Amino acid sequence: MAQYSVQPGDNPSKIAKSFGMTLAQFQKLNPGLVEWGSGNWKVLFPGQIVNVNGVVTGLPPETVASAPTSFAAPPPWMQIAIMEQGVQEWANGDNPRILEYLKSCGISGSLLHDETAWCAAFVNWCVLRSGYQPKGSAKVSDWWGWGRPVAATYGAICILQPLTTDQANSGHIGFLHAQDATNVWLLSGNSANQVRISAYPKSKLIHNAPYRWAF
Repeated sequence: MAQYSVQPGDNPSKIAKSFGMTLAQFQKLNPGLVEWGSGNWKVLFPGQIVNVNGVVTGLPPETVASAPTSFAAPPPWMQIAIMEQGVQEWANGDNPRILEYLKSCGISGSLLHDETAWCAAFVNWCVLRSGYQPKGSAKVSDWWGWGRPVAATYGAICILQPLTTDQANSGHIGFLHAQDATNVWLLSGNSANQVRISAYPKSKLIHNAPYRWAF
């Protein structure tokens, strides 16, 4: 048995096939990747260490030797986003944290208040704080084509319909946290006026490359 570090765009079927394994064999080596009770596969994230059959090539011996025996850290922007859970709009006045999100997109003046649509601004702020170059826009429609497309990957930026040029009435955007047969669970801003994890139907995914990666 060997260990493999998950790459952006990997999924259980892809990894199993790459190492000549059936999905059942891969699951047997990695029982923790399947949720107990539901049988759903958990979403993988880059850097996560999984067990595979055979020999993993292309890695220097010292890298394999020092690889952790459990999961590596989630993507840096996801770590930042997780810490923002619970940030919400204020009934009186504006939450200064949400204003930070909006300012990261260059928003100022009369639009700088916490009732301005801010889901894309939240994504922008998290990516920027993690050291990567975001789109710099608070419009969901502007994020299509940013970064590069990947398969459903933990921490991937996920874009939902409809894509319009109207910031207030465009779709939704957030970070992929989990998925089941019919829903994607996103960690996102401006979800019921706060940062939280919530489910959205997969039918809302944009039809072309809904998952994006920063590098």
